[in-house]
Amino acid sequence: YLSERKCANTNLNDRKAWVNAYWDKMDCQHRDADDAESFEDLYLRVQAFHHKLKAVAEHYAEKNLAVFSHGQFLQLLIMQIQQPSPLTKELMQQFRSDLVRQPIKNTEFFIF
Repeated sequence: YLSERKCANTNLNDRKAWVNAYWDKMDCQHRDADDAESFEDLYLRVQAFHHKLKAVAEHYAEKNLAVFSHGQFLQLLIMQIQQPSPLTKELMQQFRSDLVRQPIKNTEFFIF
């Protein structure tokens, strides 16, 4: 959600103010820059992937699929699987809260 160009050669401390400013806006359509993704963009990617997963699952007898992705993408995917929600400011707020309180860790494995 932050610009890759702007974040190049920075560390977590350098980006902290930018991260806070992005989430303080709670604007689903806001883009940090032209090379960044809005929350709406992420939501639409997750929705498309979720639909594709459901379609592909129909072709597997065991229904076992492995998914490897970025933690934020998986966080929203899990939220949408558990409780499908339309794109709203409230969904964005809940997503941010879950990211902070219960982030998906690198290499985390879970069955869903």
